[in-house]
Amino acid sequence: MKRPVTLTIAVVLQWVAAVIAVIAGFDLIAAAIEMSEAGVATQVEAALVNQGIIDISGQSVVVGVLVAGVLLIAIAFVRVMVAVYLARGRNWARTVVAILVLISIAGGVGYLFQGYLVRAALAVGVDLLVLWLLFNSSSSAYIASRSAED
Repeated sequence: MKRPVTLTIAVVLQWVAAVIAVIAGFDLIAAAIEMSEAGVATQVEAALVNQGIIDISGQSVVVGVLVAGVLLIAIAFVRVMVAVYLARGRNWARTVVAILVLISIAGGVGYLFQGYLVRAALAVGVDLLVLWLLFNSSSSAYIASRSAED
């Protein structure tokens, strides 16, 4: 059975998501380095103390930004690996992508609470599209046939 177009689109969207995550990850790493070199940690710590928050150091915030960047790049690597197996019709890969998409939907809903209605609608809409692409009848039939071959 030939891979359906819907599943191919889902795979391509995973590659796009991975590229976006890599760009965002490197952006966060660069921001952390810039923050470190510019002495922002001291300013952040002063602002935190001014707000009565004394348990968090400014350097911890800079390290947190760096770690977030590294994690985004790691997630991008996972997305690429999972996309490869999704293209091969592996059901476990579809499950992993669905979990990542559900987490992304939660983030998209978070945009609503920040007042970004258009961004929230776009993010959630694309995520719902990916779920449909993964679980429509043609994608499900292809994955079932590939699973039966294994």
